[in-house]
Amino acid sequence: MSTLRFTGKALAALAFLAASAVIAAACSGGGGDGGDSAAITEVTPVIVNSELAVGENRFMVGLLSSENEEIVGATVAFRFFKLDGDQQELREEAQATPITLEKSYTHTHEDGTVETHEAGESGVYVATVRFDEPGQWRVEVTATVGVVTHDPADAGFDVLEESASVAMGAPAPLSETLTLDDVEDVAEIDTSNPPIPEMHTMTIAEAVTSGRPSVIVFATPAFCLSRICGPTKDIVDALFKQYKGEVNFVHVEPYELDRARSGEGLFAVPATTEWGLTSEPWVFLVDSEGNIAAKFEAVVVMGELTEALTPLLDDGDTDSGSGIGY
Repeated sequence: MSTLRFTGKALAALAFLAASAVIAAACSGGGGDGGDSAAITEVTPVIVNSELAVGENRFMVGLLSSENEEIVGATVAFRFFKLDGDQQELREEAQATPITLEKSYTHTHEDGTVETHEAGESGVYVATVRFDEPGQWRVEVTATVGVVTHDPADAGFDVLEESASVAMGAPAPLSETLTLDDVEDVAEIDTSNPPIPEMHTMTIAEAVTSGRPSVIVFATPAFCLSRICGPTKDIVDALFKQYKGEVNFVHVEPYELDRARSGEGLFAVPATTEWGLTSEPWVFLVDSEGNIAAKFEAVVVMGELTEALTPLLDDGDTDSGSGIGY
């Protein structure tokens, strides 16, 4: 088994997403608007995606102030340029949607008690963008914080010919993940607080070949480097409560929990590698034919998931005798 190797882009994203936990501990007070907008003299964009590829992408940017504090709740616009040496060409423009959440992580005490701890507020700005060719690109970010519109700020990034993670429209990998049949206690394969055992009754392979739509979530509330696995898993849990009679749900801890709990390190489980993941968390929606219909890295909200899941419901067999019967 190998450790989960993060790319430079993934490490930059994780550094941004982990930042507010430190900020929250160092600062006393502060509003949800990222502070006094008049005091923010500079806005620095940080691209949160661990990868971007030709085709449609859910593009995410975080914003930092000159004091290195996260800026949430701003109004943000993107302009995308394809670079060719010293030349650049404007290819697309988009208005971003702000997303905010409270980060958290779980901790298991020696007596087995599991506690959830808050880790500060975080936020990103999201837009759906289509890149038509690989290579070097640049995004120009214009942010309005409060009543102040700041000068545009740039961030460069690479667009790949193909994504490392399983691509949209591709067959979902038939991963043989652990289920309740393989363990004595669900806590052996789930660090959620509380876990939902029904998300561990099927392997990924069983779920995506069942003829029913599936939601596959890779998240580790206890060992998440970005501190957003817990909130992401909570959102998927809420989705489960709404669609548990119609959709398969599989939760996968991306790391070997016994080795993580012993302090040995974070070692990827086979499914993490098979799905090409270099960051966490991820949520994948799989249609009734077993193909990837949508995928969400890092921060995601309920509305995004329900919007992407709804078209899949008519395709799958929603009879209680197929897939998982709850």
